[in-house]
Amino acid sequence: MWIESLNTVMDDNKVLTLASNERIALTPSMRLLFEVHHLRTATPATVSRAGILYVNPQDLGWNPYVASWIDRRQHQSEKANLTILFDKYIPACLDKLRRSFKTITSIPESSLVQTLCTLLECLLTPENVPSDSPKEVYEVYFVFACIWAFGGILLQDQVSGCQAAFSQWWHKEMKGVKFPSQGTIFDYYLDHKTKKFLPWADKIPQFTMDPEAPLQVGVGNTVLFKPRVLV
Repeated sequence: MWIESLNTVMDDNKVLTLASNERIALTPSMRLLFEVHHLRTATPATVSRAGILYVNPQDLGWNPYVASWIDRRQHQSEKANLTILFDKYIPACLDKLRRSFKTITSIPESSLVQTLCTLLECLLTPENVPSDSPKEVYEVYFVFACIWAFGGILLQDQVSGCQAAFSQWWHKEMKGVKFPSQGTIFDYYLDHKTKKFLPWADKIPQFTMDPEAPLQVGVGNTVLFKPRVLV
């Protein structure tokens, strides 16, 4: 509905007419750009006044974003290693997610790859990965980011165990970086010093309850009861 009011702006007159009949002219340097999901409700008058550029996400793919992201990295050796790793892991992961697994919510493939790049920006720091690091060091961090970018969105409940199935598939197909055989690949974090995968359970501090501390059970700010030990 609102786009019809812009028909006079989009033609050669370039004048916006308001409901009060006030007329506002655009300057020669002004341009209009609309980014829309579809044109199902657009009228011929609107379409004929605009230049249409259609971008299909399936045809565009994830390569342009990755190429742009890698180009912003500083070291040439890092760029070469990352290019090899993206070509090695991404097509297989996307294909497996597309065919075999359910996600918690629908996420475009380009967003998954963008998540992976964001995780890599956090992990590939000069402290963790110096510029002269071999490809094996880059691959360890890449794998850790990859399993959480693609596996972290998988549905895991009493009916669907997609994360466990993804872990089994990863153990079977992706053997470049070895994980411990116990549990799933999601049970381990990457230690920056040793570059090895260690259990997340090691990060949990030991809890010892103080028997003298008062115990209150409640909902919100409401205390339901205070247990007492009678001697």
